[in-house]
Amino acid sequence: AKMLRASRLAAVAGGGAAACSALALSQRDDHAQTRLASTERLLHQPPRKRIAIYGGSFNPITNAHLNVAAEIMHSKLADEVWITPCGVRPDKPSLKTSMIHRLVMCHLAVDTTFGSRFGVKVCDCEADKPRAMPSIVLMRQLAEKYPEADFVFACGSDQISEVRSWPAEAEPGFWDAVGDPGETFFSETHFLLIDRPGASIDGLEMPPNTQFVADALKARGSTMIETELSSTEVRKRVTPPDDEVRFGLRNAESSRERAWYDEAEGLVPPSVLGHIVRYGLYAHGHGAEGVDDEAT
Repeated sequence: AKMLRASRLAAVAGGGAAACSALALSQRDDHAQTRLASTERLLHQPPRKRIAIYGGSFNPITNAHLNVAAEIMHSKLADEVWITPCGVRPDKPSLKTSMIHRLVMCHLAVDTTFGSRFGVKVCDCEADKPRAMPSIVLMRQLAEKYPEADFVFACGSDQISEVRSWPAEAEPGFWDAVGDPGETFFSETHFLLIDRPGASIDGLEMPPNTQFVADALKARGSTMIETELSSTEVRKRVTPPDDEVRFGLRNAESSRERAWYDEAEGLVPPSVLGHIVRYGLYAHGHGAEGVDDEAT
């Protein structure tokens, strides 16, 4: 390129006006080629992916959770939905089901419910943490780990009134404390809100960046499918009578009776129910009480 410019300058020096005109045309061509190359680079850059983080205890994950994830996808407000089971909750000692079991059930549910190209996935980012990550820490770490994506936070509309009180204490070696975490999370996070049956948000202040899944579906001519099914209800239905089950095996004297877990059929994917039964997850003394899903 330097030699080409030098030859052009030499031509100008020896050729007068005609050479100057040729140089000007050449420079315009150079500028046009540079702009074309820049435009092509922009056109070939893939659009930023938008990922919705859908967190909770998922104790266990239910068909209602899967329905919410699917409806977020159908709303086109996100390119992917990452179901993110929380870690250990010291503030909720009743959450006795291990992170591993809950994570496995989430994978089983997603893999046996959705097609492989549908954008619902499971995020295991809390599996190696000593306790559940504060939501603001989780979102910041994900944004740092995946700078090519934009992350949004999916939660029930009834949780918005609590967001400003969510703490973010330090976990030495894993994350630092966040100053004024609730207010910061409220103002800096983009929220996708899922309407809860019977929950009213009238009069509540909404975060500055908020979208409603139901509204996006309505704009597309669809109605959001809602259900009141909770993990608590599923746990109640799969908790067998005393001494009927030990680690998923029924006693011989009760073998002629209807299986204790029949009432949970259709409320969770068969693969999840099979995991619950096989390991006796919600048998008495094995986390039957539990807690319902909520992010912090």
